[in-house]
Amino acid sequence: MYEKRILLAEDELVSATYLKDSLSALGYKVTLATDGKQALGFYLENPFPVVITDYEMPGLNGAELIQELKSEEIEPVIFMFTSHSNPKLIVNVMKLGIFDYLVKPLEEHELSIKLKRAFEFYEMKRTETISKRERQLRLEGHLEWIQWKEKMAGGEFNRLNQNLFESLKNSFCQGAGFGALVTLLKLVSDTTVKEGDHYKIESDLMELIQINTGMAEKALKMFSDIDLMVSSPMQFEEITCAELYKQLLLWVEELKPILALKNQQILMGDLKPNLTKYKISYNKFSLQNSFKEIITNACKFSRADTNITIVTNVEYNWFKCVIYNQPIPNADGTYGVPLQFENLIFEPFYRLSKNVFDVYGTLDFGLGLSYVDSCFKKHEGKLSVHNIIDHSEWSDSPVTKVAFQFSLPVLKN
Repeated sequence: MYEKRILLAEDELVSATYLKDSLSALGYKVTLATDGKQALGFYLENPFPVVITDYEMPGLNGAELIQELKSEEIEPVIFMFTSHSNPKLIVNVMKLGIFDYLVKPLEEHELSIKLKRAFEFYEMKRTETISKRERQLRLEGHLEWIQWKEKMAGGEFNRLNQNLFESLKNSFCQGAGFGALVTLLKLVSDTTVKEGDHYKIESDLMELIQINTGMAEKALKMFSDIDLMVSSPMQFEEITCAELYKQLLLWVEELKPILALKNQQILMGDLKPNLTKYKISYNKFSLQNSFKEIITNACKFSRADTNITIVTNVEYNWFKCVIYNQPIPNADGTYGVPLQFENLIFEPFYRLSKNVFDVYGTLDFGLGLSYVDSCFKKHEGKLSVHNIIDHSEWSDSPVTKVAFQFSLPVLKN
């Protein structure tokens, strides 16, 4: 987990010492500045995720310090620390665009809750900002990608399509389920002994056959679900985007056992006011299964003890939901989804990783995202996955994250 650093700007020594001790007791690393000018210098030298500042300070007061901090590309989460409880003053303080205020004397429980929420809010806000910047970079790099494809069209690029068929062949001939059944049946043919009208099979061999038969059945059911979705009419109902947001929250709660496997947690952005102004048509069953598949994939391929961040919004007549996760390294030591494979991962049987994740109780044939792709096509929606580069001030080097986005068309209420 990231080191949780707080910049405290307070010129009154007694209050400063008390608050610093309280924050340190809660596990935060606190840097104390005795006036606004010193606080700004500390921040510019090494930006902090959270800043707590007094209102009245010599040199650069709290309001002026806040204005300087809010001009940064990724601004910190700011608390105002004051001994005044005058409602008019508090309203003026909140108008400065701060996250919250702290009134002396402090209650430790309240302080703990507010700071926990502040760090979660900062991480989501930073991830959103990085993602927007990354979109611009991807647009700028699109021409290079087209040129690369043209260059590879004469030879190596054609192998990308061949990879799909190779993965399909490997799934049936080498992997679990279908492929293992083929191998096991060959073993049965070679090793069983005929006794009268019956054949005697080793118990261990029979157990493997039963396990892989179950996996093959799951794969066939997934095929059936995809076929049914593609070829049959789907029933839709209308709900507001705010109601969909609440559905996502409920589905996240149901996924807690999956998150617990690697001590992961989901951070979900607050309900944005504009979500109440729009509605969508959706099929609850298929969308719930697709959302669960996306989050399960994020859990499988994320590092242990990390956060999976979900951000929702309505932009340009689309309800957008982006799921960010910090991936485990690939076999070649790289991170995330390589650019040339961003569309292939939705193809049946295509798998970037050869790992099998038994503890998740899901298929590892590469059919899950094919189902998700079919679902959003049926909803006339969009689906994409790409990498973003997180230049976090809490790490020594940039961190690659995977952004999985789905979009659904909206109508105004």
